[in-house]
Amino acid sequence: MSRLLETVEKLKQTGTIGLEDFRNLKMKELEVLTEEIKEWCLYGNGKPEKLGKKHKEH
Repeated sequence: MSRLLETVEKLKQTGTIGLEDFRNLKMKELEVLTEEIKEWCLYGNGKPEKLGKKHKEH
């Protein structure tokens, strides 16, 4: 499993991620993750089960 998918799964399960999680991602993965978090906050009402619905492997 990629680092990005692992980070998304951790966020889904715990509701939080740490700076170490961000540090372990590549720049492109960070961009994808932050966009995904923005969409999740806007359209998913912050519900963990809605995070990563449109996630694509990069």
